[in-house]
Amino acid sequence: MFWKILLATDLTPASDKLIECAQAFKEIGTEEVLLVHVTEVVDATGAVEVLPVQPVDVDAVLRRQRDALESLGMKVAVESLLGPPAAMLEQAAKDHGVNAILAGSHGKGLFRSAALGSVSRELLRTTRHPLLLDRLDLAEAGEEGASCRNIFSRILFPTDYSETAEKALDFLGKVALETGCSVTLMHVMETNDEDPEAERRREEECWYLLEAKKRRLERLGAAEVSIDLVHGRASEEILSSMNKGAFTAIVMGGKGKGMLTELILGSTANEVARRATIPVLFVPAAETEAPGS
Repeated sequence: MFWKILLATDLTPASDKLIECAQAFKEIGTEEVLLVHVTEVVDATGAVEVLPVQPVDVDAVLRRQRDALESLGMKVAVESLLGPPAAMLEQAAKDHGVNAILAGSHGKGLFRSAALGSVSRELLRTTRHPLLLDRLDLAEAGEEGASCRNIFSRILFPTDYSETAEKALDFLGKVALETGCSVTLMHVMETNDEDPEAERRREEECWYLLEAKKRRLERLGAAEVSIDLVHGRASEEILSSMNKGAFTAIVMGGKGKGMLTELILGSTANEVARRATIPVLFVPAAETEAPGS
C-alpha cells in the first residue's frame, strides 16, 4: 500500500516525532523512507539565497535521523534541497515514486521564511500524494499530544460521501485489513432552513450510507466500527468528536464536495489540519492518485 514514504524534516528536535509516524507506516507495509530537508531563505527582492552559516549541523542531524529510521529496519535515502519547500517536497515525492508524504504541521526550522505550518498548508492544497500531518508544535512546547506510534489503532473518519471521501475510505479499508483497527465513521449535516420532512428524509439517507460503509469496513477486518451523525459546522463537529474520543488519528479526503454545501473536504480540511491535536492523514482525490498507490 505505502511501501515508500517521504519524511519532511526541519531538523528540530520536535521533528524526531515524525520517526514515530514512520514506524507506524512500517506496520502497514512501508519498507523505504526518503528523508528530505529543504532550505529556503528569501531576501527583500524575493530571490532565494543561502545563509553563509547554518544554525545547526545539517548533515549531522540528517545522519542521526537516518540512523533512527534504519534502526526500525527501513531502507533510507537522504536529500537536502534548496528552493520553495512545498514545491520541492512534492517534486521529490514524484521523482522518487513515493506513496505518501509525512510532514509536521507547525514546526519552525531551516525553512526560514516559511514555517513548516505554511509549507504543510501548501502541500495540502497542491499535493498529489496522501499527506500525513502531525503537530510538531505540541512537542516543541512540551504539551501532551497523541503519539504517532499507534496511529492506526483508533481512527476517526469524517465523510461527506463525495468521490474524494470514497477514495479515502478505500485506503481506510486497506488499513483495517492490515491492522484490524477501530473506526468511527462520521457525517456532519449542515443546519439549514429546509422543511422538517425533507430534513428527515436526508437524515435517513445519511444513516443508510453510514451503515453501508460500516458493514464494508467490518467485512475488511476492522475490529470495531461505530457511526456518528451530527448536525452543525463540519470542522467544529469533527474537532469536537476528536476531543471527546480517544482517537489516534483522523483520516479524511483532502478536498471534495458531497452532500454538504460547505467544502468539508476542502476548506474544512485546512481547519482540521490547523487545529487537530492528533495526526491527520489526508487522501487526495482519485483523479490525482499518486504512482504506485
